[in-house]
Parts: sequence; C-alpha cells; structure tokens
Amino acid sequence: MNILAVSDQRHQSLKRFRLKVWKAIVLCAALRLADTALGFGFIEPTHSLAAQEIPAGSVAQECNP
Repeated sequence: MNILAVSDQRHQSLKRFRLKVWKAIVLCAALRLADTALGFGFIEPTHSLAAQEIPAGSVAQECNP
C-alpha cells in the first residue's frame, strides 16, 4: 500500500468534487464569454499593467530627493 492510496469511498468523493469544480470553472468562463460577446457589462473588465500610465521620472525622483 502506498501513501497516496485512498479508500474507494474517498476516491469517489474526490472525483465528484473535481467534477463540480470543473463545472464551476466552465460555467464562469461561459458567463464571462457571453457577457463580453453580448456586451451586458455585468463583469467589470480587468485592466492590465500595460494599460496603466507610469509617470516618467518617478524612479529618479525617489532615488534623489
């Protein structure tokens, strides 16, 4: 018997849990896709760091007060 062996009941329980988690992930992805495609605006768009403005010279000002 190895350390990772579990009983059949526990195996079935973990299997159901994994299935429910994947269903939740797919549901969230589908809702997000539908929201984006149809433009409802239910989910706020996330902004990447590339979209944020970083003031020029801020590093130089921090180093030389």
